[in-house]
This record gives sequence, structure tokens and C-alpha cells, in this order.
Amino acid sequence: MTARRFLFFILIGLALGCVIFWGRGWMQKQPLNTSGGLYIPYTILLEGPHFLQSDSAWGVDQLGATDETLAQSGCAVSSAAMVLAGYGAQTDPGHLNAFLQKTEAGFTPEGWIYWEKAPVFDPALAAKILPHYEDTGSYFLMDTNLLKGNPVIVRVRYPSGITHFVVICGKSGYEYLVRDPGAGGINGIHLLSDFPGPVEALRFYKKPIN
Repeated sequence: MTARRFLFFILIGLALGCVIFWGRGWMQKQPLNTSGGLYIPYTILLEGPHFLQSDSAWGVDQLGATDETLAQSGCAVSSAAMVLAGYGAQTDPGHLNAFLQKTEAGFTPEGWIYWEKAPVFDPALAAKILPHYEDTGSYFLMDTNLLKGNPVIVRVRYPSGITHFVVICGKSGYEYLVRDPGAGGINGIHLLSDFPGPVEALRFYKKPIN
């Protein structure tokens, strides 16, 4: 074997090794940086409503059975409402919160949403989009859902320890685009990397097939 052919095979082996290493990282479930994954050379932007948890139409409503309001702690309910409304459900954070308050096991005592209960607001839709995913995330899960036109709800954590839910609705390059129900969403869609991270967990439903 000539030195040139030997070098060629070495380079091929290194390239394959890099691909395998990158692929393992892409598919591995773990806390994630708020940018990364598959490079998208164009902009994906999924259509859907942008609800703010502080909206005067529901912001003062009691969250579940807690002493807090939707404006204070309703990011999960608001994120679920955005996704469900994007699928065609006639809902918003106020209506979804009221529904879950009346639904057995709609909320935990702490006011945490049971994600599998939210779609039951629209039983016909629920039959199409359940079961849901609720676990640690990976770039593979986020990217493949976006490429299929399906939004992903993510939980991020601030350095203070407080968690927050937002809806990933697109991607450009390595940057994920989000609809944020909190104060950060007042000016519209922004970057997931505006949050310090990490992305701790994902929630998503099956994309309904009409």
C-alpha cells in the first residue's frame, strides 16, 4: 500500500469516526445546550398562536388549586395551549386552565400540569396526538419533530433554579426559535439561546394527521 492510499484510508476513518461521534451526541438523551444539533441552512418557522401567560384575559386566573396566578406561574399551561391551538383546538391558557381545574388529575397539588390531560380538552384531537413524550431531551428529538412540522415544548432552568417552559417553533442554523409565554415573549419570537439553559426535558405530542 502506498503512503498516499494509506493516508486516504486514515482520513476516511477519521471522517467516519467524527460522524459516529457527532451522531451519538445528536441522539443521546441528556441536558442540552440551548443551541446546537442539526445545522439547518434555511429557516423553519411553524405557524401557531403566541399566548402570553400575563395576558389580561387570563393572567389573574388562579393556577390549578394553588395560590399563584397564570401570570406568575402559568408557563406550562400557556405552552400546552399554544401547541393545542396550533393543532386546531379552540383553546387558550384561560380555557385550558379552567378545563384542567375541573378535570380529575388535571394538575398536581403544586400546580404542575398533567400533560396527557391537556389534549382531552378536545377529545377528537386527543385521539390523534396521544400518547405524548415527556422525558429528557435530545437534539435528534427536537430536530426531527421540527422537520416534520411538529412543535416541541422544552423546560429550561435559570441559574436561580427556577424552571420555565417555552415552545420551540422553528430553527435557523443551529439556533432554535421559540414562542415564550413569559415576559421574554412580549416582543414576539426569539432565540432559545437567549436562555442560559440547559434544556432539561421535552414535552411533545404526535402531529395530528387529518
